[in-house]
Amino acid sequence: MEAARQSEPALSDSIVRAAIQWRLKLDASNDKPMMHTRIQRWCQQQPAHALAWQRLGGLQQELDDYTCSLPQRELGIPILQRAGTDLQRRRALKLLVAAVAVGGPASWLVARHPAITADYRVATGERRRIILNDSTELLLNTGSALNVRFSASQRLLLLRGGELQVSTSADPDTLRASPLRVQGRYGWCESSGGQFVLREQADRTELLVQQGNVRVSIPGSPPLLAQAGERYGLRQQRITPISDQTIDPGAWTRGMLVVNNIRLDAFIEELARYRGGLIGCDPSVADLRLSGVFQLAQQQALLEQLKRTLPVDIVSRSRFWVRVVAIT
Repeated sequence: MEAARQSEPALSDSIVRAAIQWRLKLDASNDKPMMHTRIQRWCQQQPAHALAWQRLGGLQQELDDYTCSLPQRELGIPILQRAGTDLQRRRALKLLVAAVAVGGPASWLVARHPAITADYRVATGERRRIILNDSTELLLNTGSALNVRFSASQRLLLLRGGELQVSTSADPDTLRASPLRVQGRYGWCESSGGQFVLREQADRTELLVQQGNVRVSIPGSPPLLAQAGERYGLRQQRITPISDQTIDPGAWTRGMLVVNNIRLDAFIEELARYRGGLIGCDPSVADLRLSGVFQLAQQQALLEQLKRTLPVDIVSRSRFWVRVVAIT
C-alpha cells in the first residue's frame, strides 16, 4: 500500500489550492448543480486536476459536515490549506482535529461532527459486513458511516451517510426483542425480524423493505407500516412511495449494479459512487438508454461491457480520469 502511494503522481501546490477553493465554493454555493458542472469542467482540463479532486474527495463527508457548521465559515480555509499539503485521509483528519483543539475543546468537534468518529466507516468502492452483538447483520455500502448506540433499553443505529442493509433479529429471551431503530437524516425505521435497505440522498432518505415489515416515522407526520417489496422516500414532513425502477436498489448487496432503461448520464452518476477519481459522461451521449447487469468489483470489465452495449467509447487519461464519449 505504501509503495502504491509513493508511485502516485505528485500534485503542485497551485493545483491543490485550486481543488480546495473549488471545495469551498461548492460548500457556499446556492446552485450546487451549476457548481458541480464547473468543477467537472475544471477536472477535465487535465488529469492532475481530477487527481486532486479525487484525493480531496476522501475527506468529502467530513468537510461537508465540518465547514458548514464552523462558527465562522472562513475558519475552514486555513485548516483546508494545511490539509492540502497531504490529502490522505488519516493525516488530514489529524490536522482537522488538531486545528479545532487549538481553537477550542476537541470535544466540540466530536459532538458537532459525529461522522468523523463514526463507529464504522466504509471507503469508496468497498463494502463491509458487520455482525452486532445482538446478531443483527449489517452490510455497509461504499462511502458509508454508521454509529451504534445499544443500551439496556434500546437498540439504535445512526446512519451518518451512505447506505446500509439491515437484517434484524428478534430474540424473545432478551431485551433485544425490542425493535431495532435506524435513524437517518429525515426520519427513522423500526423493525424486528425484518430486512431493509436505507440510503441517504441529498433531499431524502430512501427505504427499501426486502423482508418482513418496517415502521417508518418522520417528524410531523403519522407513522407508516411498510411491507416487503415497498420503497419510500422520507422527506421533511412527508413519506412518499418510490416507483422509479431504473436502478435495482438492492443489487449492490450482491455486488452488482442492475439497471433498466436508465439514461447513460444517470448510470454514470451512480457508477461514480463506487470509483475513486472522476468519471464523466459527454452531453452528446447523455440521453442514451441502458439496461443490464454490471459487476461492481470488476470496474474495467464494466467499462468494456458499456462499450459493447452502447455506441460509446471510453477515454481514460489515468485511473483517476475517465470519460464516456461518442464513437468518432
